[in-house]
Amino acid sequence: MATNNNAAAERVRYKECRRNHAAHLGRHAIDGCSEFSKSGNDGTPEALLCAACGCHRNFHRKEEQPLSRRQELRLYLFRHLSAAAAAGPPPPPRPPPPGALDHARPNDVRSQRFGEGEIEDGTET
Repeated sequence: MATNNNAAAERVRYKECRRNHAAHLGRHAIDGCSEFSKSGNDGTPEALLCAACGCHRNFHRKEEQPLSRRQELRLYLFRHLSAAAAAGPPPPPRPPPPGALDHARPNDVRSQRFGEGEIEDGTET
């Protein structure tokens, strides 16, 4: 499975160079470079320079390829599952504070054991 960075790099292309080489003269002149090509390996500063014109990648027109519905779903699941894995397992539930469950008990246990007409706590019913 491709990593998120590789997936993003595959759907972005850099087209023609738009650097104005005559800006200091008050004119407009571009060099005619038609597409960005890296001059170095990924992760190096040279990877951001065009081998054809020597300009930085930011001078080239950025064109993003739209994702298919399937690619969008895979990217969403990748991000969601990665975030869940990074968060780790949920913490264990906290125990209730002392005395919190005293009022939540069903009827007194003694009244459930004795039937009608029997002696309970020394008194007859």
